Amino acid sequence: MTTLKLGDVIAVDDKDYKYGTGRLILRVTTIGSRQSTADGDWVDLDGLELRPDGTQLGAEPRHAAVRVTALRNQRRP
Repeated sequence: MTTLKLGDVIAVDDKDYKYGTGRLILRVTTIGSRQSTADGDWVDLDGLELRPDGTQLGAEPRHAAVRVTALRNQRRP
């Protein structure tokens, strides 16, 4: 995925986002700032968490800092 846009759905493993456990599937609603740290580049995202079947998990947006390299490896549906 070269350019992340609002409404895109991303799926990242737990090593590629802060903070949580397990695979995260998120429909992006806000794209925030980007930070460079000792362990790589990260971007702040908010979005609606989805189940593996694509249904929405909850009504409240979820925040996650996601590794930029994980976003680059996303495939378009």
